[in-house]
Amino acid sequence: MDLTAVLLRLGAARPHVLLVPVPGAMDVRLAIEAELTHRGWPLATSPADADLLVVAGSAGPELAAVVERTWATVPAPRARTEISIPSRAVSALDGAAALLRDHAHQRAHSPVPHDLATVQEAEHGGEHGGEHGGEHGGHHHHGGGMDMPGGLPMADLGEDRDGLTLDRLHVPLGPVLPDWPAGLVLRVTLQGDVIQQAHAEVLDGGDQPAAEDLGDSGRNAVRELDALARLLAVAGWADPAARARKLRDELHAGGPVERVTDRTVALLAQVRRSRTLRRLVRGVPAGPTDLATLVDRRLAAAGAAVRGVPGPAPAVVEDLAEMVVGAELAAARLIVAALDPVTGPVRHE
Repeated sequence: MDLTAVLLRLGAARPHVLLVPVPGAMDVRLAIEAELTHRGWPLATSPADADLLVVAGSAGPELAAVVERTWATVPAPRARTEISIPSRAVSALDGAAALLRDHAHQRAHSPVPHDLATVQEAEHGGEHGGEHGGEHGGHHHHGGGMDMPGGLPMADLGEDRDGLTLDRLHVPLGPVLPDWPAGLVLRVTLQGDVIQQAHAEVLDGGDQPAAEDLGDSGRNAVRELDALARLLAVAGWADPAARARKLRDELHAGGPVERVTDRTVALLAQVRRSRTLRRLVRGVPAGPTDLATLVDRRLAAAGAAVRGVPGPAPAVVEDLAEMVVGAELAAARLIVAALDPVTGPVRHE
């Protein structure tokens, strides 16, 4: 067996998976995440870190375009798959891993070397498509902004909220980010590291079938534990995040809410006692309130959901822009995670 085949086989044994969720496809995403946990396959943090690109759900045209641009930046050896229903998670991941270790397939489908300009266009979405890119997926032009060498956005000038004329930079966040709401794109205008303006939208948000019934107590508990896990992950608290995901997956697999209530209450008590988390969120502005208040609401929502009592209403995308204005860019991920707005259509029964 030649060395390349050996290396491909070793890489396919524990590939890093870049997961791109589709709005309204929570069940598919959770089935994939549970299977990845079972296999011990880690989630990739960026396209450069990925071996497999997995789309959770059936992507609409806007998100599909982002997937294509993201795929162009995934290094070989690589494989991709789209999983549209939860029951296909196991077989689709098996098939993608087989392609990853298939030497002939990798040689036939390896990316063609590009010149620098072509690579930059793929990474930043081109002149007209960059506003929907991922973390490094381009930028939206406002006020005559220009590109610097290397495809980075150049700052232009504008008045800040105190009337001073300062450089401003337009930065898109999402939709391909770890622990990020499905399909969400948040465009922010920065002056220094402070967000002065923001606009949020969901790619293909109106094209997905209604899938989230927030009136169902068991499903609501699954969603709230999922949101709690993502908040803890973004805050860098891996062990409690893993505990929240385990509780979520137990419920999602059909277990009764009563079986996870006590363990969820204990987890929430641990989170509330954390001095590190309190220091992280204390004093961070979030629109008319602050990040500490948003975190408290997130914890309260999870506790109410597993007890089967009414909790705070879920946030919507329209709430998001107001919440991040005035915050530093570094805090935006935490604000989004604490809000965890619903991006998929909601089924009302």
